[in-house]
Amino acid sequence: VRGLHGSRVTQSMFDGLRNTWNQTTEGIQKTKEDEAFKFQINFLLRKEKFGLDEMIEMIKTGAEMQGYKGFRKHLPGTANSPQVKEMKLHEDIVAAVPAKFRYAPHQVRGMDKIKLQKDLGLDAKDINKTFRMFKEMSLLHEWIRKRAEQGKTIPQSSSELTRVMMEAGAGVNRKFASMFRS
Repeated sequence: VRGLHGSRVTQSMFDGLRNTWNQTTEGIQKTKEDEAFKFQINFLLRKEKFGLDEMIEMIKTGAEMQGYKGFRKHLPGTANSPQVKEMKLHEDIVAAVPAKFRYAPHQVRGMDKIKLQKDLGLDAKDINKTFRMFKEMSLLHEWIRKRAEQGKTIPQSSSELTRVMMEAGAGVNRKFASMFRS
């Protein structure tokens, strides 16, 4: 008769605990993502105009909702997390954009971006990423507001948003819709 090995029993016991923990944390993360998505959609619906300042306000509030500006910022490693670094990067770039471009970022030309690069010591890809993010959010703002004005349903999750955008007659061109595919 084969005997039980203590390491196998312990391993299988901890596997169950680990699986339960992973399922719980995944559920919590999904709930937080859904709440953040709903906040973003409601934020976009409330704003008449959408500029760089609104984009940063939306990012900061989303970070607060996920705990990056609250208790979580005191945890080891949080300040160095990719999400916090990216948020800070976008904040720094927007803060350096002259006021005349805050509601018209499409008017920022290559020379202006080069000046931002030099002033902030960043790569062009970082500057372009922030402006691309603004363009996506701005297009989403226009689409969501138009949809609400027409009395159409507003997506309540990112998967629903993608599905609705792919429907014929959604009022979305293919290039815009491709920005939101997962």
